[in-house]
Amino acid sequence: MQVAVVSGRALGDLRARVRVSGVVYGGCHGLEIVGPGLRFRHPRARAAPVAAVRRRLVSGAHAIPGVRVEFKRLVVSLHYRAVVPSRHAAVRALAASVARAVPGFVVVPGRRVFDFVPRVRWDKGRAVCWIVGRARRALAPGPPVVLYVGDDTTDEAAFAAVGRGGITVHVGDGPTRAAHTVRGVREVHSLLRRLERATR
Repeated sequence: MQVAVVSGRALGDLRARVRVSGVVYGGCHGLEIVGPGLRFRHPRARAAPVAAVRRRLVSGAHAIPGVRVEFKRLVVSLHYRAVVPSRHAAVRALAASVARAVPGFVVVPGRRVFDFVPRVRWDKGRAVCWIVGRARRALAPGPPVVLYVGDDTTDEAAFAAVGRGGITVHVGDGPTRAAHTVRGVREVHSLLRRLERATR
């Protein structure tokens, strides 16, 4: 069994938070991937244009109390969890203006965050397919069974990529492409314990 964690977080931040050996880590929506025998960085994702997005976001963020700009080398995040609701429109306007000024990026909305991701035709779904394709060589013969669990809008691409060939689980409420839904983290833990017992 191979475990992978794919996140919008920077690769270094993700590894520091999880801190489990033998796991495949995909940071910046899978633009960077490392794991046992695996190393990938998308060849078209470059730091210089990302830095330009960062400068514009930082310049505009001064006028919006509570907003935070996070630079992740290959992705820039505009966080507004601490921004009062009456200023959310200003955050959306800032994100839209920077997207127009610095082309070549996709603005990916998340939970009180806008991620500026290079427009390189890559997302969590493609990252998962890449990981599964490489990990297949180290697993038992036969087609692998993929279990993907996620709770963010950016996980929808992975749900679609895994499709009927695997098990997709959305955590939380709202519409989703996942085949199954659980209410929260506790139910995810319960699911994983049941799978562990079933595969012993």
